[in-house]
Amino acid sequence: MKHGTRLPVLGCLALLVAGCGPAAYEVPSRGPFVYVANKGRDSISQFAAPLSSGGALRPLSPLTVPAGPFPYTVAVDPQGTSAYATSSASKVYQYTINAATGKLTPKSPATVATRSGGTAAIAFTPNGKSAYVVGTSISQYSIDATTGKLKPKSPATVATPPNPEPIAVSPNGKYAYVANCGGCGYAHQKAPSHASAGPASAKPKPAKPSYLVEYRINPRTGVLSPKPVAKVTTGNGANWIAIAPNGTSVNLATSAGVWQYTTNPTTGELTPKNPKSAGPAEHNIVISSNGKYAYVIGDTSRGVCQYRINPRTGTLNPKPVSTAP
Repeated sequence: MKHGTRLPVLGCLALLVAGCGPAAYEVPSRGPFVYVANKGRDSISQFAAPLSSGGALRPLSPLTVPAGPFPYTVAVDPQGTSAYATSSASKVYQYTINAATGKLTPKSPATVATRSGGTAAIAFTPNGKSAYVVGTSISQYSIDATTGKLKPKSPATVATPPNPEPIAVSPNGKYAYVANCGGCGYAHQKAPSHASAGPASAKPKPAKPSYLVEYRINPRTGVLSPKPVAKVTTGNGANWIAIAPNGTSVNLATSAGVWQYTTNPTTGELTPKNPKSAGPAEHNIVISSNGKYAYVIGDTSRGVCQYRINPRTGTLNPKPVSTAP
């Protein structure tokens, strides 16, 4: 496989909705291997996907390696030599990838502590020197160039809006984007049954707004700006961020569809596209390496949807051009 290419995404994404329990996946850039986080089994599944067989998944032996409780995401560094898994514990699990077999081996130490509680997502700078892990705040690490081990930066964390989840770094390595679910725990509260207690008690609390925020990345240290430098409103229930390969568009899968933004090439600030969103409730989104298509997994069982991306505006077509169960 050529450096920087990915395996076809349909097989990987289908696993996310086939009842296998994985939460997120990543494919290393240097080899035909696939890793899947099994959040209900506290493990990482590992597969080979040889191009000679069309990328069909073949289980490695052992099929799984241990992970922390509720591993929500597994991600591979840009060099394709290390994998990292988030968990509901205040730890990141780190593994070395065997270049020949693709098998994962826990590093020593096998975990790195976070100061942000349970973790949900991880992202890397394109040069592979820095990693950012989202929990109740963002933990930021330097990546050892030889061992792939994580080392906390100074400061070790930066603040986020409440209930953050997805994070992504721009292709030029200058900006990090994080989305939060401001309305989680508010918008869907039920009114108490004892409505006679007064008018106020009979009404649910109003939903708090959700934001997609931007941090600047120090080009020398990889440290994030102490607080977001810009923010835009977005749909509630943010799940996954996908950035166009040329960095001109940012797409966010939410419970209110895919929200679409144009990136300012100078500042990285985001402006909602027109229309600002596409599709129904969505959970995950990835963009093809040529930037022509987006593949989206819905919150329901409708499978994987393929959307064409307008080459001029960067917006998704209103309707998918194909679907897969």
